[in-house]
Amino acid sequence: MKTGYLGLMLLLFGWMCPAIAAQPEQKFYNMNCASCHGKKGEKTALNKARPLISLTEQQIVEALTERRNGDVKGAGNQVKKRLTDEDIKNLAKFIPTMK
Repeated sequence: MKTGYLGLMLLLFGWMCPAIAAQPEQKFYNMNCASCHGKKGEKTALNKARPLISLTEQQIVEALTERRNGDVKGAGNQVKKRLTDEDIKNLAKFIPTMK
């Protein structure tokens, strides 16, 4: 009987894991961006940048690319220099979902 309950619990937990697991973009955001931009992109970073959540996907791509390339100077540029074009695209798709 106990084995049956254990098996059922493992099955349910395994089914729920994909929903619980954070996306790579979410992990990156939480580790590198949330301290200035807020957990949901709601803060004005250093009282200068608009809240990320107010930007379109295209605006996010442009802003991250400009900062990564050094065209715009800012506090988070060292982190942004590590981003690939694919990373930027994925973050730009992820950020609007934080609402």
